Amino acid sequence: MLSELLAIDPEILQLNCKGNRIMISNRLQGRIFAAVGDRLIHRLVPELAKNPDPENFNNLGGNSLWIGPEGGNFAFNYPPQGDWYVQKGINCVPTHTVYAGPDALEVAKTIELVNRKGKRVRLKMERRVEPLDPAELPDAKYQLAATGYRSVDRWTVLDRLTPEDALLCAWSLEQLPGAEGIIGFGRCGKVAAGSLNDDFYGSAAERTKYTAHTFKFRLGGSKRLQIGVKAAYEPKVIGSFDPARGVLALRRTELPATGTYINIADNEQKTGPFGAADAYSIFNGAQELNFHELETIAPMQLTADGCLAPSELVSKSCFVCSDRPEKLLEFLKIEYGITL
Repeated sequence: MLSELLAIDPEILQLNCKGNRIMISNRLQGRIFAAVGDRLIHRLVPELAKNPDPENFNNLGGNSLWIGPEGGNFAFNYPPQGDWYVQKGINCVPTHTVYAGPDALEVAKTIELVNRKGKRVRLKMERRVEPLDPAELPDAKYQLAATGYRSVDRWTVLDRLTPEDALLCAWSLEQLPGAEGIIGFGRCGKVAAGSLNDDFYGSAAERTKYTAHTFKFRLGGSKRLQIGVKAAYEPKVIGSFDPARGVLALRRTELPATGTYINIADNEQKTGPFGAADAYSIFNGAQELNFHELETIAPMQLTADGCLAPSELVSKSCFVCSDRPEKLLEFLKIEYGITL
């Protein structure tokens, strides 16, 4: 799969992280991909990446940068009249290289979107990717292969708009293959019971379990589901454990001291645009879609006079691989205090 990605975008930008690759593709709208050795970690749909649809959503994998909210009265994924869609600025417009060096990659693009209220919003998207410090990766004592990166994602509104016109937050979706047999999980700074929001596609109660400061979310099944992790519970990390592939994925984001989290859900948001305040989310594509997502979310920020300020999202992603899944579980328990 890695060779296919490199063939699809021969100009893909690359970084080295402990001998492994971190990549960002301008052709594929600034998506980030990671590989351990010759093994691509992220989901990739090669045919869709080669031949993108000019109208329908090109759900082709990688780590993509979205803009919230998806649903509700301020949705960017619903027009004033009509059904769910992904606008061309997100779906099709490529990014361009701002900086490419051994220490970091930066890409950007300027687009225009229309929200459900009919407001036209001009935006600049910026992504900066750096390799994780080797000290943040599993050391030799675990005998594990790993790679990872730090990303800084930013959406900036190019006009003066207030929250009466539009809402805005940066939202990063790390898409990985598989669902059945995979366990999503997370750890909170507070007792985890009550930390999950499942007001997305239906109740996830039968597939979730709390233990002290941690939670587990059993992926797969017949129905797609999604959970959010409430910022008020001080979540520290989310991840997924895929024993069949031998991959442990971990994501973290900083919780800013300022800003307001908004409801990102793909629904009518009956509790309103501030009815949910999640810093993380895990999407379960179930048997139908056969992929899952580990998502980090930034709050909306306002200027001193009440206009939309840039929403910046700082995330760290780490991917640990082994042909012995028990080694991954040992690492997760010792380093993060999470037992699956």
